[in-house]
Amino acid sequence: MPRRKNSEQSLTPLELEIMNVLWATGAANVQTVQDRLTSRALAYTTVQTMLNVLHRKGKVKRKLKERAFLYEPVLSRQKAVTQAVGDVLDRFFGGS
Repeated sequence: MPRRKNSEQSLTPLELEIMNVLWATGAANVQTVQDRLTSRALAYTTVQTMLNVLHRKGKVKRKLKERAFLYEPVLSRQKAVTQAVGDVLDRFFGGS
């Protein structure tokens, strides 16, 4: 079954954890995000991959500072909540 466009834009549980770190800290590099993820121990490369996925989705922006990217949230916490509620309504009630 093909994925819906809306579900591609919603945040997965891991993406939400990473966004929570970025909302709390502001701009951060991969190492900082990895250190602040308290619910699970993830490899540096896993965190880096997830941040790149969030960047491709347009949820974070990144800028090169010295030799590392700094990731900063573009998506606000309020907008993420609104999208998540809309996704739940769409899945359970067909959007009505």
